[in-house]
Amino acid sequence: MNSNSIKNSDKATSGTGINTSGAGFNAGETSANLQSPTLPLLADGRKKKWSYSSLVFSLFYFVPMLFMQDAPSNSVMALIVTGFVTFVFLYVLSVNQPVNRLPYYLTLMIFLAYTTSLVNPGGTVIFGFVNFIVGYYYRFSIGIILLLAVSASLIFMKVFLYPTGLFFFLAAGVNIAVLFGFGVMERKETLFQQKEAKHAAALGTLSAIAERERIGRDLHDVAGHALSSISLKAQVADKLLTKGRTAEAQAEVKALAQLSQQLLSEIRQTVSGIKHLPLRQEIAKNMAKLSEQGFEVVSDVVSDVISSEASDDVGDIVNNEVNNVDESNFTHLTPLQETQMSLIVKEATTNILRHSKGNQVTLTLQCTNDMLNLVIADNGNSHCQAEGNGVQGIRERAELINASVEFQWGSPTVLTLQLPLLAKHNNSQPSEEYICI
Repeated sequence: MNSNSIKNSDKATSGTGINTSGAGFNAGETSANLQSPTLPLLADGRKKKWSYSSLVFSLFYFVPMLFMQDAPSNSVMALIVTGFVTFVFLYVLSVNQPVNRLPYYLTLMIFLAYTTSLVNPGGTVIFGFVNFIVGYYYRFSIGIILLLAVSASLIFMKVFLYPTGLFFFLAAGVNIAVLFGFGVMERKETLFQQKEAKHAAALGTLSAIAERERIGRDLHDVAGHALSSISLKAQVADKLLTKGRTAEAQAEVKALAQLSQQLLSEIRQTVSGIKHLPLRQEIAKNMAKLSEQGFEVVSDVVSDVISSEASDDVGDIVNNEVNNVDESNFTHLTPLQETQMSLIVKEATTNILRHSKGNQVTLTLQCTNDMLNLVIADNGNSHCQAEGNGVQGIRERAELINASVEFQWGSPTVLTLQLPLLAKHNNSQPSEEYICI
């Protein structure tokens, strides 16, 4: 995401500040004016893993105790442990809270940081987690203000409370700066993903509008002339019947029936061109969805089942580079085949998101010996006692396009689909009855 985008986001949310004196945030401030566009919670999707794993840094809380000359009394030790447990509790609550309630929890965490630091220099580590949350949810300028305030607090405690604990406070300062940086980077990445999602949605809307306009033109071209002819022949047949010329009227009625059948056939052909999201785009969209939910995605789409024009749509999920590919080698699918393949990929992705307990998904799409092979595997350990609607739907869609599909249950769980392909066209321009993927 470029810097102008971040600046624009920040301008849109300029307004208020943070009261950093005393206990920290002013909980009465309207937080909607402090943060940028609505961001997902830190406990959602793939962010959940990082948000909780970052608690490893909190173990610094206990490090200074290892270097104390005198062991703390039981009451002080109880206070230190209670402070740490309270911090973990507040932090978990914070990452699960909507932004408008965050100031209350952050204020409590800052107050806890000051309190525990009076008996244990490691309490300063709590400031780092506050800065991580602020760096993610709030504007950069707000985070800098808090960072400076915390730094001033560390200097004060170093001078007046722990004059010999320089190492611990330097380590705490580094910890705070690093966690704040992580929060800022996570924010930028999330804003970039939201921007890309909006662009993709806009492109999808434009594509749908263009598709509707195309269908309207095709139906007008197909039905306009035919309906005019049907109307004319119906009028002729009516006049012939009025004049008693039954034989001629019957001929016109037969021609009318033929025109109607021809029109019906042409309309069906036109409607068959209405397809779902193109297969390459459906793969890209679903692989991105899996990645967003924390799965490690590996995708392998070979060059002869994707054109050079499609390489930009698939983006980073395609491992193979596609350059200077001869169009005569492209695999051609009918609209029905592409639609059903897209829906199968979508249904398989939905099943993984709902039922898989794994963290890695591999998708392979290859063409060998006039056969299109699709393999989707995840490392979850699944057991299927009775096939549900999703699996049955995949089988029905595969049967509709004369494809074979097999499921391997266990670890890994594998879907294997083989689709016999029609002969590839040698012309530079493919027929309108086929889709080039």
